[in-house]
Amino acid sequence: MLPILAAFLLTAYNIWEAQKTDEASGQILGHLEDVIDRQNDLEDEQKNPLYQLNPDMEMPVVEIDGISYIGILEIPSLNLKLPVAAEWSYPNLRSSPCRYKGSVYQDNMIIAGHNYNRHFGRLKDLNPGDGVCFTDVDGNRFGYEVVDMEAIPGTAVEDMEAGEWDMTLFTCTYGGKSRVTIRCRRSESF
Repeated sequence: MLPILAAFLLTAYNIWEAQKTDEASGQILGHLEDVIDRQNDLEDEQKNPLYQLNPDMEMPVVEIDGISYIGILEIPSLNLKLPVAAEWSYPNLRSSPCRYKGSVYQDNMIIAGHNYNRHFGRLKDLNPGDGVCFTDVDGNRFGYEVVDMEAIPGTAVEDMEAGEWDMTLFTCTYGGKSRVTIRCRRSESF
């Protein structure tokens, strides 16, 4: 009886935490969308965005409730639209996916997210050809196409960073033994 009660309590806690995370993401997303809309309304006299002139530049950030965010990730086939924190940490993962490494400007960004259903829990449902979009806080949009999916052992950090992928999305499986990993290439069709 005790193991059943423990399993029930753990399940209830996970559902509560996922709902709390979803609410926090929604609030942050609203703030980021307002910032990006204001940015898009400004007249920019530059012919090319700054990142095209200097792809090695740091991605601009917006701070919300003490956490820096670099933009918004959209995965239409999963009906997901999520803020992305600038730095990976366990506390940051409680409110949104996080940049694990890299930059969209250099075509090497890796984003980690919890396996909550309203975050990265459904990455395994993506298919090659599905679109992914990232919008930075300056309003620049970057389209991607899913080209590969793999399961990587949880301890294989080098494998996560290996390859010439423009964007990688990953989350742990239930139990944490491996990582569902989605590899993407830049696509102008999104």
